Amino acid sequence: MEHRSSPGPAVRTASNEAVRKRPKQQRAAQACERCRFKKYKCDEQYPCSRCRKSKRECVYAGDYHQRESSRSASYIRELEDKVAALTSQLQIIQSQRDHPSDGVPTSMETASDPDINAILTPRSSERRAAYASSPSPVFNDVTSESLDEEISGVNEHTNSIEFYGNSSSAAFLGYLQNACRPQLKEYLHHGRAADSPSSLISTLHNPGFSLRKQTLLPRHQNFYFEQAHVFMEGYFENLNLLHPLIDKEDFSARVHDLWFGRDRTPEPSFLALYLSLLSLGALTRVWDESQLSGMTRFEWSRKLFSEAQMCLKELGFSNDLETVQCLYLMSKICQNELNPNLAYMYLGLAIRTCLSAGFNRETRDPKSQRSQSISKMWWGLYSLEIEMSFALGRPDTLGMDEYHNRILPERDDSEYAIVTWMVDFARIIRRVSVKVYHSKAPLQDKLQLSSKIERQLDAWLSGLPHKIRPDVLAERQSFTSLKDPKWARRQRLVLCVRYHNVKMLLFRPFLAHAARNPEHTSAELEAAVSKCLSSAEKTIDIIHDTYTMHTFFRCWWYNVTYVMFATAIILLRITTIGSSTETDRLVGHVHKAVEILAAMDESIVARRSIEIINHHLREIRASAADSVGNTHIHDQSYTTVPQTDPIEMLLPELRYGLGLPDYTFEAMAGLFDNLSDFPIMNEQGI
Repeated sequence: MEHRSSPGPAVRTASNEAVRKRPKQQRAAQACERCRFKKYKCDEQYPCSRCRKSKRECVYAGDYHQRESSRSASYIRELEDKVAALTSQLQIIQSQRDHPSDGVPTSMETASDPDINAILTPRSSERRAAYASSPSPVFNDVTSESLDEEISGVNEHTNSIEFYGNSSSAAFLGYLQNACRPQLKEYLHHGRAADSPSSLISTLHNPGFSLRKQTLLPRHQNFYFEQAHVFMEGYFENLNLLHPLIDKEDFSARVHDLWFGRDRTPEPSFLALYLSLLSLGALTRVWDESQLSGMTRFEWSRKLFSEAQMCLKELGFSNDLETVQCLYLMSKICQNELNPNLAYMYLGLAIRTCLSAGFNRETRDPKSQRSQSISKMWWGLYSLEIEMSFALGRPDTLGMDEYHNRILPERDDSEYAIVTWMVDFARIIRRVSVKVYHSKAPLQDKLQLSSKIERQLDAWLSGLPHKIRPDVLAERQSFTSLKDPKWARRQRLVLCVRYHNVKMLLFRPFLAHAARNPEHTSAELEAAVSKCLSSAEKTIDIIHDTYTMHTFFRCWWYNVTYVMFATAIILLRITTIGSSTETDRLVGHVHKAVEILAAMDESIVARRSIEIINHHLREIRASAADSVGNTHIHDQSYTTVPQTDPIEMLLPELRYGLGLPDYTFEAMAGLFDNLSDFPIMNEQGI
């Protein structure tokens, strides 16, 4: 057996000396998790020096309680100091709640105080942030009020649950109903569901715009050639001037190929677009005749809408421009049929289709005609999505703006420039939604934020091209505007109405707050209330004056929403102030609103809106007569509206929805499936 020779004494001595010369580093028994991960030297304190310096949470694996018992006295004193500081701050906040004073910092100031944050451990900072963000009276004096204005319930006609947030006109009508409830109690019968939100959601439902099952798509041999010219003109000379998202020349060229058989196998997506455009044109054109080829306005529109739906079913999911345009038009049809819930869902489908096709992203050839068409379509949908979502008190589905780098249409003097300006307008609306309606800031902070947003809104208005810039200060437009093209005049009109609508929405929460707390007022609050009322009155004046001169505006059925929102604001103010010198002027505007709605009596929603307004006027008049013995509010009857006993007119007993949907989410989700029993529109007229 071989034996290895051991190193000699000289070798061992050199090796031992090398070991003795190497500095011996003491190794920690166990480092904290962060030091272990970063391979730092840990001092085993709790927290360790490195975690304390970087303000990170210090975590040890293993026996935590053993380390906890070995903490130093200095660390315990440090914790005691932190507890004392936090206790002091809580006492200040409590004192502020019990005895509000200008000298005490607000909860928002306390939450952002860097000196306070510096003394908090990371975990306690998280707990404190969670506490600050919780809906508590300490941190939020307005949010709890806005929560009371939200409504959710089952539409009795669809058996579907619908939600309307605090920025929606439906929710504000619910608030108006609750605000007037003390005046209604004597009229209530036992067993009435006075507090049920479902009854309000079902109040102004449009039963003529309903869905039923149909298995076959009727094919017209010449694609409604005789009526198509009229309906196409009804669309391109009206709503397309406001939302110029579909090119008339390109569309007309493709339609001629369809009519004269040059396109033997038309694309299903274009056929769906064609039918939906005819439907919207039939719905919003001026009808000098009562019928066309034996059918009324609504019969034609709903028939064509049904066939467009069937084309979408046959098409399945398709990511082309024509499908997006069709879904956009379907949304506008539902909006003008006063079914905003269904409009919201169709618009959501259009947005999703754009995102899946990448229409929101820039291309290598942004100057091509098709790329420019997609740009107009995408940014038009972008602004409409924000507006419609806010109008219903719901979130939009756009995500962060960083996702969308498609180049905007140019800000020139053409009719297409409004697309880009409406994107700016929509972003202001989003600020109203986030900073006013969904913010937990105190009332005073919201007043300041609203004033800032108002300045941004006015700056946007001032920056509009001269041709489409509304003159919101003067009572009438200058005579030079008479030479402007039709598209400029109509864009200017609609921008003026939208401007005042957003101002109403911007300051409406302060009107509601003043109505709830009439004893707590201030100059700033009264100024906000005055701005809200002023825009409500101007909205009614503008629409009333336009209805007097132009018949086309009476066929834009979505005006019912603007008028009802403005009227609800005025009625709430009348309810709050009672009889005063201001009352006669306000009631005069309410009567104007009824005249506007009476001019649209083709719509059952408009007729029932008149009933609601007259009902509230009777209740206000009865309350004023009981308390004063006389009233400034004079009765006024309209032959188009049947007068009914107040008990029969109570809102909770009306069985029709607020222009809201009769199409369930499940049905919408199955829009493109292959089921043979696909539902289509009821062809019964209003």
